[in-house]
Amino acid sequence: MLKITPDYESILQNLTPGQVNELEMHSFINLMNVIYAQLELLLPDGDKNPHVKAALEQTRELLAKMRDGSLGGSFRLDITEYKKTVQRTVESLANQANTEESLADLRDARSLLEQTFSILDARLEELYRRIPQSGEWVQVSVDAFREEYHTYFKTQEKNSRGRYRIVMDAGRKRDNDYLVVMDVASENGSTLAMPLLFKDVIRDLVSNARKYTLPGGTIRFEIRQQDGRLRLLVSDTGIGIPEKELPRVFEHGYRASNAGSIRTMGGGFGLTKALHVVRKYQGDLWIESGQDNGTTIAIELPLPEHFPGPKRGERRTTEHEKEI
Repeated sequence: MLKITPDYESILQNLTPGQVNELEMHSFINLMNVIYAQLELLLPDGDKNPHVKAALEQTRELLAKMRDGSLGGSFRLDITEYKKTVQRTVESLANQANTEESLADLRDARSLLEQTFSILDARLEELYRRIPQSGEWVQVSVDAFREEYHTYFKTQEKNSRGRYRIVMDAGRKRDNDYLVVMDVASENGSTLAMPLLFKDVIRDLVSNARKYTLPGGTIRFEIRQQDGRLRLLVSDTGIGIPEKELPRVFEHGYRASNAGSIRTMGGGFGLTKALHVVRKYQGDLWIESGQDNGTTIAIELPLPEHFPGPKRGERRTTEHEKEI
């Protein structure tokens, strides 16, 4: 595997303040892009519906503010007003619908938008927790972490509108299903310690693994806290990255040459953000990939000294347990 050494910090040093802000707001930008795409699907050719146009314009304005860092303290209020605009849009279209098919499409759209806004609300809470304790580590429930990603994959499956399923049991996998192998473990068996910002990195890497793997492929997702370190591994059986391009994929906005045909809502800086966060917390990052051979990314972060290890009587990792 290629270890991304401190020499690559020049990539981070060359980032503009606006690009650093994009990294911090990456998960919000991705969600807003999902909403924008859904609204575009609701706008028929030549439709002059003022509610749809207002929602699209408001989405563009919020995206611009997220990218340039001009949201300020009104972010929560802006999102609340934005949700009202989108709700009025869907209600307006429902009043115009005159076929069962169009009503069914609107029901699906409403469900997907509600799910996306629910995720957006959760991200917003994380952001407001993160601001006063920037750089701080938090304890995350192992059970809640597992549940979050079960929900994430089910939402992805629903968003596909029947194009694929995502299963976590190899015995249930069909030819066109994604198989997700998820392993979450901690020395005390109940919590993981991580920076709140690192949760964004995990989501980005898991999302990329799914995005760049065709249905039928496998995604392996492991996170472990042991021996004073937090270890993450995400691997897939996807299209991979040409080996000579591996160092470049950490540049802001760079996409591998073989990824151009894949439609994505992201901005091409998920790996830049991963490197930014890993360096912020004095961690290490490795990547292994090859065209058509999938991609594996491994990260290790040292836990802060003030975080306690397992208490007496709590489970410790045994020698035969597999490390990533």
